[in-house]
Amino acid sequence: MKQLSIVLITGLLLGGCAPQTVEPMEDTVTQTRDLTDSDKDGVIAARDQCGDSVEQAKVNNEGCPSQRIEQESFELNVQFATASAQVREDQYADIRRLADFMRRYPQATVTIEGHASKVGNASYNMQLSQRRAEAIANVLVTQFYIDKNRVDAQGFGETQPLIDDESDRANEQNRRVIASVSGEHGVTEKRWTIYSSEEQ
Repeated sequence: MKQLSIVLITGLLLGGCAPQTVEPMEDTVTQTRDLTDSDKDGVIAARDQCGDSVEQAKVNNEGCPSQRIEQESFELNVQFATASAQVREDQYADIRRLADFMRRYPQATVTIEGHASKVGNASYNMQLSQRRAEAIANVLVTQFYIDKNRVDAQGFGETQPLIDDESDRANEQNRRVIASVSGEHGVTEKRWTIYSSEEQ
């Protein structure tokens, strides 16, 4: 009986080791989607609608970077001599900076505001302030080639004094041309990493 048990167990064990038929697998599927990430933004090329993201840009599911709008401004303040609308050579550097700003922001326009001190009569001062504003506008257009349609000149005479009295200091400060211009530009937001600073 012992022998019969050994024979049966051996038969069962050998039967379990008998060759089995292997079913062939279906043909492998060729990968048709581009799974690379050439701009390293974490979005595969097959889904990336903005394939040229800047490094470390914060992107959405389509791989397009998030942008925030930043505003920059520039202010011009040019002083004039008494009863003069003559732009001095040393003032060209400030006007050039205004022109450079306007080139960086081609949609920006500027109003050049001319002002006068309270010395003299109001009618004369209004004309003088207009000539001062036009003198600065003319330098912007003819010397620095800013389109004249982007530049407006307006005189205010003595109606908007910086210092409202007739002291020498007030007269000097009030004989001026001012301009303020601003422009907007988009800035790509960066994603946070362990190397990011707190300010980002």
